Amino acid sequence: MLHIEADLLSTVASFSRAGDLSNLTFLAHSRRVAHIAYHLGKALTLERNQLNELVLSAFLHDIGVMTNLEQLALADLEPKRSQVAPHCQAGYNLLQGTQVFGWLAQNVLEHHDYHSPDLRIIPAILHVADRVDILLDKSTYSLNQVDSLLHYFSLKSGYIFNPNVVDALRGLGEVPSFWLDLEFGNYTFFDAEDNFGRVLTIDELEEMAQLVTQLVDAKSPFTHRHSQAVTRVVAYLGTKLNMSKEDVRLIKIAGLLHDIGKLAVPDEILLHPGGLTRAQRLVMKQHTYHSYHLIRCIGSGTERLAGWAAFHHEKLNGTGYPFRLSAPDLDREARLMAVADMTESLLETRPYRLGMSQDKVRQILYNNVNAGHIDPELTDLAIAYLDDIEEIVHACQKSA
Repeated sequence: MLHIEADLLSTVASFSRAGDLSNLTFLAHSRRVAHIAYHLGKALTLERNQLNELVLSAFLHDIGVMTNLEQLALADLEPKRSQVAPHCQAGYNLLQGTQVFGWLAQNVLEHHDYHSPDLRIIPAILHVADRVDILLDKSTYSLNQVDSLLHYFSLKSGYIFNPNVVDALRGLGEVPSFWLDLEFGNYTFFDAEDNFGRVLTIDELEEMAQLVTQLVDAKSPFTHRHSQAVTRVVAYLGTKLNMSKEDVRLIKIAGLLHDIGKLAVPDEILLHPGGLTRAQRLVMKQHTYHSYHLIRCIGSGTERLAGWAAFHHEKLNGTGYPFRLSAPDLDREARLMAVADMTESLLETRPYRLGMSQDKVRQILYNNVNAGHIDPELTDLAIAYLDDIEEIVHACQKSA
């Protein structure tokens, strides 16, 4: 029986950090916004449940930002409305239909809205917190910037920013430790009594995985629908192995999450139209490392799921990456994911090449078996159903 005790704070913090890693200009942006928002919320005496909602929303506030160019546009202190609205709406669209995060969607939608009597306090705080982090020059000592920063927000109080939130920021201007914590990465966004735990149903886990898949696939047209296709292929092969219904469902979720680590890969590598250089390949190889740790951060009970998803570039002879695991470390489901991912990748058409013929796919798969890379019996299974797998891959590409 599946039992995953998710830590929602750890989950959203990890997902946001993965996105930050793809552009080091924004490293820790979501964490810093959460820290600022949390302290503003406390200064405004928000209730504990409001503070928790505020912090989770802070980590998700930029979930609708799909590319580095969008991030750079938002780095302008007062970005144009046309630049702001799309990522707010995209974030709302991603979250509002989910059971786990739907209650935070409106905060994400409104977090760049200008002050009005109707704007709720949580998005009003997020707006100030986000702009504080953008305004702070990370190359200059923070305490030297406080006066000029407060002057800016005072000028915009009542027009762009909520006056009560600006007053709270002025209060934090008198607390050197708040700014020093930002300076040195000692972020705070919860109290010891706070509990962000939630036992996920398998439906909620799959919903979360679908959300992450949309984020990964949106980063690159080259991988668009790849996660969906791998998911369908590995689940199909799982049924042919007579796996239990729950394990088929779980390996389907692993398929959705297997490339989550690509959130941490820079756009210029994901969007590269041809073969990668050696240096680019080394960066790309980190994606499975991040996939493993991001899935583990969801909470207790994700150990099997993380391995099934993230070990798809490990090899039976121990020459794969990133952990250099070998046959004894790789269970049947992790091996199946490797075969499904390789088979789907060979069959799919990408902008820089057509999908390969079945004869070529068989040849490459058997070459990998002979080299000691992938499981021979599971490879035979994939080849036995290659017609069906090719149909699955083509159907996913047509729906893209």
